[in-house]
Amino acid sequence: MSGKHMSGNRCELMELGFSIDTWGEVVMVFYSKGEVIGLMPVGLKLSEGCTLAGRLYRGSKLYSYIASAKVAELPCIACISENPQLFYMAVFEKSQTIEIFTEHRCPEEFCDACLIGLCKFFDGDEAINFKISVKEIALHRKTPRVFTRASAAIIEALVWFTKLPYVDCKDIERVLERIELLKDTVYRSSQKNIYAKLIENIYLAAFKLVKEDESSRCGSRDKNI
Repeated sequence: MSGKHMSGNRCELMELGFSIDTWGEVVMVFYSKGEVIGLMPVGLKLSEGCTLAGRLYRGSKLYSYIASAKVAELPCIACISENPQLFYMAVFEKSQTIEIFTEHRCPEEFCDACLIGLCKFFDGDEAINFKISVKEIALHRKTPRVFTRASAAIIEALVWFTKLPYVDCKDIERVLERIELLKDTVYRSSQKNIYAKLIENIYLAAFKLVKEDESSRCGSRDKNI
């Protein structure tokens, strides 16, 4: 599938679950001169002209690179997957995941489909906005795998984890509690060992980050210390 992905007045990206009012989570891969220079989970929304819109938030290496070098556009791939392990790897095993996408631009083992196109960047206040013009859609599965509560909870926990360094100090405990609730959801809705391992690692990493923030960025909450 290639071109503008319009069928009559309908955008084919809608068939993949994208909409104008809900963020769809994907793993984005950005390239420069054939090399992977950025990889991360990103939320995308359908935008005008059958494009996709997203944001890169301050604090990531890619944000710093684009802002400092005033990069206007980059080739990119959006990997669509209902496998929470890929999202976990994109956060906690980034180097290994970059190698996978360097060898296979759309690895069938992890991606149900890939959107291959060009990302154009625009300045924002706390984020760099971007739009993807999709040039090609690579489909690996005609029928997407069912999306489970456990998968959704793991991906949501990852989203909250990546936001933790930028959350107001008064809210970090609330975010940790949210991740703990998502951990409970995974244990209640799935008996898969890999899901239990992923959510446990996310929670432990979040717990460690919160405690580090409380003792440094946010200061100790124990007035007696």
